[in-house]
This record gives sequence, C-alpha cells and structure tokens, in this order.
Amino acid sequence: MKRVLLIGASGGVGQAVAKRLLDSGYEVWGSAHDALDLERTQREVPSLRHGFVADFSNANTGRAQLAVALSQSSAPLVAVIGCAGISSLGPLETAPLDDLRRMMEVNALGNLAAYQVAIPYLRETTGRFIFLSSFLGKVGSPLMGLYVASKHALEGLADVMRLEAGQWGIPVSLIEPGGIKTPMLSAFNDSLAVRLQNMGEEERRNYGPYFEQFKQFSANSEDELLTPDDAANTILQVLEAVHPKPRYVLGNAVDLLEQRRVSSDEDMDALWRSLMPGNGNHASNGKKDIV
Repeated sequence: MKRVLLIGASGGVGQAVAKRLLDSGYEVWGSAHDALDLERTQREVPSLRHGFVADFSNANTGRAQLAVALSQSSAPLVAVIGCAGISSLGPLETAPLDDLRRMMEVNALGNLAAYQVAIPYLRETTGRFIFLSSFLGKVGSPLMGLYVASKHALEGLADVMRLEAGQWGIPVSLIEPGGIKTPMLSAFNDSLAVRLQNMGEEERRNYGPYFEQFKQFSANSEDELLTPDDAANTILQVLEAVHPKPRYVLGNAVDLLEQRRVSSDEDMDALWRSLMPGNGNHASNGKKDIV
C-alpha cells in the first residue's frame, strides 16, 4: 500500500484530504496538534488508523515527532501533503512579535521540517510534496500582515525546494486557494467580531474603519468560498498527476492572482484601497482606484 504523510490532518481541509485519500486506498499518516486534537480527529475520521501528534508551534519538536512516525511503517512513502496552518487578524503596528514567530513556525518552518525529514524517503520512491498555500502568499491584504508574511515565506521555500528536489525528479506543488469554508475561517470571523467589540479608543480611531471594511468584505465574499472537499479533490488530482504543476490556483483566487500578474504594485494598491480604504486619508499618487 502507498503511504502519504499528511501534516495537519485535524483541520477542515486536512480532514477532507484524509477522507479522500483513505477512500482512494492510500495509507494515511496524519498529524494533529495535540492529543485532544488527535482524539477529535479520529472520532470524525474513524478510518484514520495512523494518527499521531506533531506540534509545530516548535518546528524542531514537530520534526522529531514526524521522524518517529515515518519510522513506524515500511510502506513506501509517495507524498507529503502540508495542510497545517494558523491565522491572525490585526494591523502590523500593534501586532505582537511573538505572534509572527508562531505563525512562521507553523505555516512556514513546519513545512520545511516535513521536507527535511521526508526527502530521504521520497528520493527512494520519486514521491512528491504538496503544500497548501494561499492567494495571500502572492498579495498583501490590510490586517492580514502576519499570515501574508508566513505564506510569502512558504511560497519562497517551495520555489527553492522545487529546484533542489527536482534534481531527483521530486515535484513540489503549491495549492493557492481563495477563501475556504473551514472551522478556522469561522473562528477567524468570530475573532473579528470580538476584536471590533473590545477595541480601544486609539485603535478604533486608527484602524476601526479597516476592521469594519474587512468584516463587510468577508461577508460579501461568502458565496464565493470553496469547500474543504474542493481543495481535497484538487490535492488528490495533484497527487496522482503524472506531471504535477508547480502551482494550482483555486476559487476566487484565480481572478485576483491574474490581476496581480498583469498589474503594477500601484494598481494593486489601488485595488485594495477600493475594497478597503481604511480611514480614507491616503495619497492617490495620481492613480485612480480600480472598481
């Protein structure tokens, strides 16, 4: 039986991927953040018999836990799929630096740790790496700076992985979706409401409009959200493709990333300002907002 290492099997996309791969006959070794997370995941995906804990809030710890898990099966490893991720909301001016460190550990360094542990196995099988990124790995959004930084880092790491691993015929692919309707997104929207309610006077004066506009933007985009199954189906296609592509763009990210490709930085800034102008006191630099 072919074995797949699934990082972040406890999340909304991760669980959907686990179910899809198990139904397709793969032996799935899926990680969860902690013991309670693992217990919940195995209740919801009872066919996931090879679950284990890998805590990527410290990437060195997670790497050691992955190494132990990989040593416990002799089935050939054909892929590593990275779905673990965390998010946060707020302006960079007031963002705790420790929040960025944790975001980088989970969203970027955790995937690098998985790459380091697994590549000797994948050299033997000419397997592949698949990482769940985001359209925010290519564009910036107000209030999402920490998440944007971590996904930018993942995009850069994957570009270099693709070159270095490619010498052994090991493909590295990124999935770049738009919004996905997951429990993490629901928790994110809940935290937005709480943040608005508890905002101090100075933060409300400086960034309150951004939060209100972000809330409206999120509500307006709800009908365009992907489902975890949409992402899982694409990941299975990438896993089984003869010649997988470096990137797969999904959902409402398609139009936005095409806009990013053909636009100047100034035009992309104008686009975001048309969606989220903040307090409105910005210089136009002679550019008109894109509608």
